[in-house]
Amino acid sequence: MKTLLRNCIYQGKNVYRDMGFLFWGLIYPIILVSFFYIAFSGISNIGLEDIDIGMERENPISAILETIDMVNIVEVPRKDANRNLAEGNIDGFIDEDLNILVNDSGINQTMIKGIVEQIKQMNSLNRPMENYDFEANYIADRDQEANGILVIFYSLIGMVSTYSVFAGIETVSLAQGNLTNIGARLNITPLKKKDFLFAGIIVALAFNLLANGLLLLFIEFVLKMNLLREARYSLALIILGNIFGVSLGIFIGASNKQSIGVKTMFAIASTLFLSFLSGLMSPDIKIILDKNLPILGRINPLAIIGNSLYRVNLLGNTKDVGVGMALLTLYSIILIFGAYMFLRRRNYDSI
Repeated sequence: MKTLLRNCIYQGKNVYRDMGFLFWGLIYPIILVSFFYIAFSGISNIGLEDIDIGMERENPISAILETIDMVNIVEVPRKDANRNLAEGNIDGFIDEDLNILVNDSGINQTMIKGIVEQIKQMNSLNRPMENYDFEANYIADRDQEANGILVIFYSLIGMVSTYSVFAGIETVSLAQGNLTNIGARLNITPLKKKDFLFAGIIVALAFNLLANGLLLLFIEFVLKMNLLREARYSLALIILGNIFGVSLGIFIGASNKQSIGVKTMFAIASTLFLSFLSGLMSPDIKIILDKNLPILGRINPLAIIGNSLYRVNLLGNTKDVGVGMALLTLYSIILIFGAYMFLRRRNYDSI
């Protein structure tokens, strides 16, 4: 225990002095989430606008639409409907047979179609229209659509939770005699590499979890975004993301003889590529991949973290969280075992 504590203190000092880790693990995530907030704040706070619906005076559904606050009824003769649509005076026109005329494609036109479809359904069920709250239903649907942009922020949290990869690379590099003077001295001492690596894993997790905590506090109290509403599952996913990140860093550091700089660039490229596949760069990428290659979303560790955080915190769905956690744990075990196999066979003719 005393040896472990001494190794942790020693490695903690090395990580603290590593400017690359401090930038990528602490400063860069705050800069990135700030840019994302500025870019998407207008999108994620979309407000509902009034819908101008044209119809003739004798249309039987006019009394129904008058009960919806967001709808403005504009009396328009059928023959003037196309002109008013082209001039933008109305968003859509509904005739007596509940046929819809539109001149554009947008949110208002989609909502008009939804209202008419629900009126048709109510008519087919012979239910009185006054028993149905159109306004409340559509406000709920629109808010849920606006929340879809938050997938990007959950993907960002998933990405930075794996930034322990940099501390993992630093840890394993200290144990390699061909990369650092410390590694050279370590390889001629009786100190066991596995004890040194275990201490490095603890330090890497501690530092990156601290950085994650500061980022979440920044999001909560500075950006005023309440993303983590389910603390238990969210914390477990972030911790597993950190464990996966440090495992990946140790594997990258142990699997080749390149310099620390090259290994760091490879780690950056790996995390960015996995983040790209998880929808961080654009929600459209995620939609396309989920439609054509859904298996990628199920096995991509960053997609597992981001999707699980989104489902748990916004949708209250914990159905597949256990499977995702099990996969992250399995990935970490495989990476650590692979790194150990690389390191245990590594010997030096001269140091």
